[in-house]
Amino acid sequence: YNPAMAQAAAMYNPAMAQAAAMYNPAMAQAAMMGMQMNPLAMMPGGMNPMFGMPGNPMFGTPGAMNPMFPTMGGGAPAMGNGMGSSKGGGKGGGKGGEGGKGRGGKRGKKGGSKEDQEFSPSGQEPADDPNRSAALTQVYKEGTKSKLTLKEVMEQVLEFAKDQHGSKFLQSRLDEADKDDRQLVFTIIKPRVATLANDPFGNFIVQKFFDMGTVEQRKEMVLELYPKLGALSLDTHGCRVVQKAVQHVPRESQLQIAHKLQEDVVACIESMHGNHVIQKCIEQMPPDSVTFIIQAVETDARRMASHMYGCRVVQRLLEHCASHQLEQMLNAIIGQVDKLAIDNYGNYVVQHMLEHGRVEDKKFILNVVERNIVEFATNKCSSNVVEKALEIATVGEHAGQLEVERASLMNKVIGDASTLNPPLRQMMDDKFGNFIVQRMIEHSRGPERDRLRVILTANINQLKSSSHGKHILNALNKESA
Repeated sequence: YNPAMAQAAAMYNPAMAQAAAMYNPAMAQAAMMGMQMNPLAMMPGGMNPMFGMPGNPMFGTPGAMNPMFPTMGGGAPAMGNGMGSSKGGGKGGGKGGEGGKGRGGKRGKKGGSKEDQEFSPSGQEPADDPNRSAALTQVYKEGTKSKLTLKEVMEQVLEFAKDQHGSKFLQSRLDEADKDDRQLVFTIIKPRVATLANDPFGNFIVQKFFDMGTVEQRKEMVLELYPKLGALSLDTHGCRVVQKAVQHVPRESQLQIAHKLQEDVVACIESMHGNHVIQKCIEQMPPDSVTFIIQAVETDARRMASHMYGCRVVQRLLEHCASHQLEQMLNAIIGQVDKLAIDNYGNYVVQHMLEHGRVEDKKFILNVVERNIVEFATNKCSSNVVEKALEIATVGEHAGQLEVERASLMNKVIGDASTLNPPLRQMMDDKFGNFIVQRMIEHSRGPERDRLRVILTANINQLKSSSHGKHILNALNKESA
């Protein structure tokens, strides 16, 4: 048992805690004794604030991140590497995105005790809290089906914005409101925009106005946010507001945001939240407006390329900026390809260079792959680079200019009649190398395909007796069909 979890559970749902005690009083008593022995356990999240703290987005109360979806828990923006893999067994990285989603528990509409039904799904106060306005209490009881109008809650807009159910109500009413009512709400929240931006529920109201507000309203909000843009970019909720701003404001406001972010761009790049803001800048701003990001990366390109979050920023730069803008960064990275290819995060940068880099960079990487083929093919990270190299050299944008490097790589792997133990044999029964063999079957052609088939057929018994070999045989049969 975990006393901290027991205490947190009791705060979330007293009825469930009581029911658990009825099922096993001894365990409940032991849990309480544990709390007495450990004062830290009395404090929700005291033992492990990343897990136990109510409302912490890494654990999350149901609906804590977005009151528009009350059964969906919150989470920090996704921590994927921006690249997927064709492999199973945990080989590949998760796909990166703007924001992660977690699941919260779904409360049934019927059943349960009266106490359970009145307790807020978010872990907030009971529905009859005397400190809550009558209007918000009505929304707690009736939800978005309440007959209250936007005009009737104008005096409570800030209270509503910072409450899970109130925020949900405001969002639904703003969708239906005319421009005059929207302007009234905007006038109320404008002086508090920076505070609402990092509020668990208020941030969605600010995002709403960036989505549906007028150009002038969006520009005014940027001015209000400007002094705190750096801190907001590093915040769980604030980073989402800044991303939304970058996406929807006019060019002049984008430049204001960029100017403020220059003050500590490296901190943003290396932040689990801030890196998403920087990525959004690269995606949404003209290339000449993100020079400050390029310069920050150039100062330590190798470290950035192998950083958990920095690698994402490098990938976005490769996608959206011209090679001449990135020359210094590319030159720094290309000299470290052999090390980056086997790095947990750097390998994604090398793959992106194969896809978006200069022709000379692609040739250089293919040569590095050939020199290190067995090591790379049997390594969890660099095997992804080998797969991408085969693909780009065969069907990529510059495949015609990579013919020499491609032929050399294929010959190295397959070997010739005089090669006793070609790399192909060493890769066939490897948990990562077998994927390379499958890609070779897919991308081989002409005489090299015939040689590949001869070697694989000669080792058919070995392949049949191996779980990895069976995948190769399936690929071979599929190609022959």
